[in-house]
Amino acid sequence: MKTLILALAILTGGTVMAQQQEKREHQTAEQRATSMTERMSTQLSLDDAQKAKIQEINLGVVKKNEAIRENTSLTHEQKFAQMKENHTACAAQYKTVLTSDQYIKYQAWEKEKQEKMQAKHAEKQGEQGGRVQKGTKAAPSSK
Repeated sequence: MKTLILALAILTGGTVMAQQQEKREHQTAEQRATSMTERMSTQLSLDDAQKAKIQEINLGVVKKNEAIRENTSLTHEQKFAQMKENHTACAAQYKTVLTSDQYIKYQAWEKEKQEKMQAKHAEKQGEQGGRVQKGTKAAPSSK
């Protein structure tokens, strides 16, 4: 009986996660750019003029990144490098739109997001049996 309940819980959880992932994948470039802009507007208190300019920047970046992801002739490393370049160019464009205080907040927010992503990646690596990516060092064992 416990096994049946556990199996149902796992199947239900997996289905919900799959539906959430599917929902995320089916957003248009415009929807993703709008979502990014709304988060930035909330975080940085953008005025309407800034919001319009940021929306335009975000839409351009989302479309460029989408084209990179769909380009099957690029390696994973090439895609990563091009997307990183887009992010850097995007930040430079933001700097022309945001006030200095807003840009400082933006940089702090980006750093926080990056740290969370790195922690999540490290946690994922730990779950996969401690595999180490090429060019990185393994964390010392605490045994």
